[in-house]
Amino acid sequence: MNLSRQDRLVLEQLRERFLRAEPMKGPYWQNVRQLELYHQTFAQRIGWKWQAVLDELVELGWTIPDGASLFDLGCGSGIATEVVLERFGTVAEVVLSDHSALAAEYAATRLRARFPECRFRPTTEWAIPAGSVVLISHVLTELGREDLCPLAEQLQHSQAVLVVEPGTRSASAQVVALREMLRWHFTIVAPCPHQQRCGMLAVGNRQHWCHFHLRPPLVAFTDRQWVRFADAFGLDIGDLAVSMLVVDRQWNAPPAGQERIIGTADVGQQDIVLTLCTADGSISQRCIDRQRHREQYRRFRKRLPRWFDQKQPGRR
Repeated sequence: MNLSRQDRLVLEQLRERFLRAEPMKGPYWQNVRQLELYHQTFAQRIGWKWQAVLDELVELGWTIPDGASLFDLGCGSGIATEVVLERFGTVAEVVLSDHSALAAEYAATRLRARFPECRFRPTTEWAIPAGSVVLISHVLTELGREDLCPLAEQLQHSQAVLVVEPGTRSASAQVVALREMLRWHFTIVAPCPHQQRCGMLAVGNRQHWCHFHLRPPLVAFTDRQWVRFADAFGLDIGDLAVSMLVVDRQWNAPPAGQERIIGTADVGQQDIVLTLCTADGSISQRCIDRQRHREQYRRFRKRLPRWFDQKQPGRR
């Protein structure tokens, strides 16, 4: 990762654009070098998020349905497709859609070399073929709230939808809004332990937002280049905060009784306070007292689990 001064400037401008999280007014990819730099750096971190989300889906027993095609919405450099194909194997066809024809072509060229047995079709259209598995990665923050309804209408005919967005409050609001539009047509696979209205929408829960902190791969801590890059751009390389949603038409809802841990724990010297999404759709808080639950306190302080009761929800 040898970056020139000009390379750093290009990446700084991209990062500023991403952090603004404003509705997109047009393509911002300007040239292939910009896409190459993005793919070598910021896109890899997004890829780590996808790897962690797919780890959870594999634990749940989810996989791409037989015969399904992928539709990568707002594909950028194609990192989401790359991670999904690495995990689940090739599919019949992948549609790479981006407002920028340059980005879609770049992603297709790169992925054809990586997966020659798969057919890739670049496009600037957002017409999603029925029955597709749709990948949405760091796209919702570039859409206005008024764009979500037409997007949801397109997604209704999909087989499954996988959404991975930043773990910010604004990104979470977009994901939750899309969830509410899709839950009538799909079964929610992750992250929710229920199929009801999102508890975050209750007036009393406005201080919370649905997000999770995932662990990056070991290379994030052991590769000096990544450590230097994170330091130069002010990234917390050891923490992957995401807002996510996975829905599927053929998924069997998980059994009742699950409680999903939201965000980070409030860790004190005497207790740990958790924010939980419960099976009845409500948001609650649970306190783990150090004196009464010493082993659980020690375990949760060391590493926060995904589920409060450590059970794994159902399978397809």
